[in-house]
Amino acid sequence: MIDILLVDDQKILLEGLRKIFEPAPDIAVCATCALAELAEEACLRYRPDLVLMDICMESRTSGIRICRRLKERFPAIRVVMMTGMSELAFVGWAKDAGADSFIYKEASGEAFLDCIRRTMAGEHVFPVIRGRDTFGAAEASLTERELEILQLVCQSLSREEIAARLGIAKRTVNFHIANMLEKTGHRSIVGLAVEAAEKGRTSMETEDECERDDTAMP
Repeated sequence: MIDILLVDDQKILLEGLRKIFEPAPDIAVCATCALAELAEEACLRYRPDLVLMDICMESRTSGIRICRRLKERFPAIRVVMMTGMSELAFVGWAKDAGADSFIYKEASGEAFLDCIRRTMAGEHVFPVIRGRDTFGAAEASLTERELEILQLVCQSLSREEIAARLGIAKRTVNFHIANMLEKTGHRSIVGLAVEAAEKGRTSMETEDECERDDTAMP
């Protein structure tokens, strides 16, 4: 049995995740925590196998900072970071903090279960787009250049950095991203990346951090 500690300040999300995990015969929620600062104490008390934690919560300490503390204090506990925010840099920040895996809140229940099981099996699950597929309700195909840009976006590169890496103008990057969204019907590039990850067009790896307190992001 995989015992999970859920850490998120949104009650509705905690309840939703509980409902996702309840039918799973190999997964149980041992405790929930609405404050990032209480995660360490909860780990001491409940000894979970895995912590599923939001990156940015309504508290002085970010999930990223707590992740780093948990990995230092409880190295055997797996940590999966999650976010519903459209900030692809969070993937890299989570890796640098020592997170074992990363998932977007927009992902399906099946994707959450798969991520947890694979993480407990020793894999590091992070969205890195590769390959060719169709996307969106219209089942649109992406060009090789569009897939290349999507890959770099998911590696936390800014549009300026993508332009420099590919030797093209930033406006060309913007054009391709806008074209991808128009073709697929996605409202954000993050939504497109999540769809690609759910279709299995991901490779599993690790990286970075979101500091929610008064200082700033690293």
